[in-house]
Amino acid sequence: MTRQEVVGAARRLFAAHGYEQTKVESIAREARVSPATVYAQCGGKEGLLRTLMDIWTTSPTVGRIITDSAAAPTGPTKLKVLADGYAEHAAEAGDIMRIVERAAASSPVAQEFLAIADQRHVEALEMIVEGIDSIGELADGLSTADAAKIIYFYFRNPQFVLAVETFGWGVDRATQWLLAQVEAAILKS
Repeated sequence: MTRQEVVGAARRLFAAHGYEQTKVESIAREARVSPATVYAQCGGKEGLLRTLMDIWTTSPTVGRIITDSAAAPTGPTKLKVLADGYAEHAAEAGDIMRIVERAAASSPVAQEFLAIADQRHVEALEMIVEGIDSIGELADGLSTADAAKIIYFYFRNPQFVLAVETFGWGVDRATQWLLAQVEAAILKS
């Protein structure tokens, strides 16, 4: 329970004040524990950022998206499952994604964690694309690695946030537009 409280406090404070500006003492105060507990149970700020990245990249939602996409019968339905999953995952972990992305701008440790998250992301996409390729619906001449990178390009969090918030499209419109771009780029015509 204490660990969850500390992770929750770090998540809130990193989101509100930034990773670099948040002190272990502030996290401890918010979680009502000692700073020594934050270090012992969570590995300090670095350990907490790693835990948040793990929450983001290994959530049950990610596994369900991969499983549901594998079960979908066609390339377009596999991609629709994926697109809807991105929207759901952004709602549940978008704040963590932003925390890690923003921290990576100035923290080498956060850069490492973001690289791990990106690698996990692309690997999950490759599994989904392999399913599309296995039913013969991947565009001719397109490798699964390149198709996964195309999906990653369109759907990674900064682009999703750009479409949803900066453009003001909202989740549904942004998801539909991004899905249309991916379908056009990686599926057979």
